[in-house]
Amino acid sequence: MQLIKLNKNPKQINHLIFFSKDELKSILQLYSIQVANGILKDYAIDYGKKLAVFSFYRHTYDKPLFEIEKYTNKKNKFITEFIVKYNKKIIEKSKSLNIILNRLEKKFSILKLN
Repeated sequence: MQLIKLNKNPKQINHLIFFSKDELKSILQLYSIQVANGILKDYAIDYGKKLAVFSFYRHTYDKPLFEIEKYTNKKNKFITEFIVKYNKKIIEKSKSLNIILNRLEKKFSILKLN
């Protein structure tokens, strides 16, 4: 694991979108279960002005298996939406992370059967 320091001033950081502590806890809980099941091996977290992305990887050298993206509403910065992507195609969109994670858990159970 590598620590990356931001060379941005505090005003720029306020405009970036991050996952909250509770959101990360829920996502990492799902991730750890899938690692224990042998489905996933790695993850990545990216963030920017428009979105934050949590990517699930089957292998470290592979493309992301699934991605959870967090967007803010263009009209209201306090309303967030979550999207699950599979092969860069949107498979679920919701304002609730719990709904997204439940749907994603079902997808992982299908992968486990294969």
